[in-house]
Amino acid sequence: MVIMMATVNNPESNSLADWLNTLSHKRIRFLRLLSQIFFFVVLNGAFLGLARMPFPAPVHIPPGSPYAIVWGGFSAIQFILSSGQFPFFALGIFFISGAISGRIFCGWACPVGFWQDTLDTVGSWVRIPKWKVSRRTDEGFKEIPATIAIVAFIFSSWIGISRLKGDIVADNFITRMAWDALDPAGTLFVGWFYAIFWNVVPGDSGFFSNLGSDLNIFILNSIILVIVSILSLKVPRLYCRYLCPTGALLGYCSKSSLIAVKRNPLNCVDGCRECEKACPMDVPITEFGLEGISDTACIACGQCIDKCPEAMSFGIRI
Repeated sequence: MVIMMATVNNPESNSLADWLNTLSHKRIRFLRLLSQIFFFVVLNGAFLGLARMPFPAPVHIPPGSPYAIVWGGFSAIQFILSSGQFPFFALGIFFISGAISGRIFCGWACPVGFWQDTLDTVGSWVRIPKWKVSRRTDEGFKEIPATIAIVAFIFSSWIGISRLKGDIVADNFITRMAWDALDPAGTLFVGWFYAIFWNVVPGDSGFFSNLGSDLNIFILNSIILVIVSILSLKVPRLYCRYLCPTGALLGYCSKSSLIAVKRNPLNCVDGCRECEKACPMDVPITEFGLEGISDTACIACGQCIDKCPEAMSFGIRI
């Protein structure tokens, strides 16, 4: 596969002042920012005294997050499978959410998505030129999250069957949630948090030691996180597009979701494509019409609607 990228500049948000001015004219973008802040606080609401619940939410919350009150759905599925059970309830949450609203939780509620949007905004403030990934390369890379999900499910199922047979008795992070052991989002929200704020590092009798991790794994995970973060300054929502298995699961049902972003071709200007330029997920919006966007990458962020409210809108899929 050949990677073809072009460096582009964002004419709208080249400084903090420009970004604030743009935000004031983008109604949906402003509402989405408020939603992301709200859900970030609520989903990590243990520091406010909110009770923790064993509920698999259809967002990506790395396991071990110090203040999380719910489970990340994908992590819950891995944990249940590795225990020798089938995750009926957790999978049902994903399928019901995807069938009703597609990947709207990715765009409006996910803490990891909020981190990715923040990096994109910071990159615009400091005038970091963006990369435009070619359509062919983008489509190829978007297969990675589904591959991660499939491999993780197969591995967790094998662990679960082996555990039921008595062949495996070890109980550690790798055997419970294999993907999360290398997940850069987990390193940010869990590993670095414990290391920076609670002074817990691998080798201590603390969190990392309990997971069976060591300093070398922590360093490797940190390198992966730095690389992903730097690339996310250049490619909007890079983690969500090319790594996140949670989004891949929601995407399976998003093609026929009840709520969808729609395009009215009669109100479009031929060759404009401003809606596609505004899309952080690089969805080929102009290929769809009044029936609603059915691309599995669409996170219903509404940036295309803010860019062209005459032609784009939220609606019920027909």
